[in-house]
Amino acid sequence: MFKALERSRCIDRVVFDLSLARGLDYYTGVIFEAIFKGVTQVGSIAAGGRYDNLIGMFGTRQVPAVRISLGIERVLAIMEQVQKDKNQEI
Repeated sequence: MFKALERSRCIDRVVFDLSLARGLDYYTGVIFEAIFKGVTQVGSIAAGGRYDNLIGMFGTRQVPAVRISLGIERVLAIMEQVQKDKNQEI
């Protein structure tokens, strides 16, 4: 992963944090969280990870999967604040 980030020149935008915990009852692998690093602080704007057993709990077979969720309200709040900071009409 780090080699790919270096090649794409994004390594300075990613933090590897072993203390992050999310959905311990159903995530089975890597998890992630995206945070806006600007003046407006709204918490994470996206999160997700790997889970292998969750779909099987509600269906007839196990299906490996990856989930991502996007906080649209948080993204809109950031966009609104950026516009206000530029003295633009919303």
